[in-house]
Amino acid sequence: MIKIAKLILSFSAIISLFGCTHNDEQKNQSSNNKNDTRIASSKNIIAYFNQSDKSIYTLTDFKSKKKLITVEDGNATWPIYSPDGNRIAFTGKVNGVLATYTMDSETGQNLKMITSPKGGLHEGVLDWQSDGSLICVTKNLDGNAEIYAVIDSTNMQNLTNHEHWDFFPLSHSNNMISFWTSRDDPNKDRKQYDYQSLYTINTDGTNLTKRFQIEAMTNESVGNGIFPAISPDGDTYVFMMALDLHSINMDGSNLKNLTQSDGIGEYFPFFSNNETNRIYFSSHDTISPSLNIYSIDLEGNNKKQHTSFKDEKNVILYAKFKPIITLTDKK
Repeated sequence: MIKIAKLILSFSAIISLFGCTHNDEQKNQSSNNKNDTRIASSKNIIAYFNQSDKSIYTLTDFKSKKKLITVEDGNATWPIYSPDGNRIAFTGKVNGVLATYTMDSETGQNLKMITSPKGGLHEGVLDWQSDGSLICVTKNLDGNAEIYAVIDSTNMQNLTNHEHWDFFPLSHSNNMISFWTSRDDPNKDRKQYDYQSLYTINTDGTNLTKRFQIEAMTNESVGNGIFPAISPDGDTYVFMMALDLHSINMDGSNLKNLTQSDGIGEYFPFFSNNETNRIYFSSHDTISPSLNIYSIDLEGNNKKQHTSFKDEKNVILYAKFKPIITLTDKK
């Protein structure tokens, strides 16, 4: 079994992420038939980071791997698909330059540097908003960590603007962003915060709303990160805590441990945008050093294994499905 310390960043490393931005994407060609909702592609394609060779890969139908690019440091590299699936954003060092980049999602070509860090800490892109801007956590601009929507390197909008620390933003389909914050930590005056509360905010920085607070969210229980995912219908929020995957409704009800594993560890939940009731994640068994892809339904049942890699050269981290675009989406 691979020890978790070798697989992913500690939360203390994750909170040192710094900045990012976006490039405008071309609009998709309109469908001639507005009532046609056929899926444009039936293939399941996942982008992921492999720590063993510090490279971003795609995996088609859980079988066919393709390397897109090697990232020289790979300390904060999780691939993020653009809403139309045509580009991937990531943060890392390429040709000696640490920055946030975008590239073609199928070939890894047309690499474009979006922005590079303005301080001593490196940056990390965490989501891609439907308007084309990247959603980022930026540290050392204001002395703490804030959530930014970035139009370009000279136009970064601070959405949270608070003295405490805000992390793990997630873009929702209704022009809303959720994030975890230390602002409600009962011991928030100490140096080491707990990040117990989830807030949402509109993409223009308005309508800040507290959704729920979970006292079990401590530095220890989320030491491997939170890495949230939201179901396609926007109702169910899934996140990492204490090496298990938990789900909760966006109104704060129905908190549930989905995986209930004994020390195995389930990491990096992600949804397919055409499956509302099933969450995918990375995990390992007791005999293989690989991290493979599994899934489970939102009742915590019907666990399935989708990949069967056997060696430590096949470690699937930070996986994301390529958005499945229907012809209706292309209107």
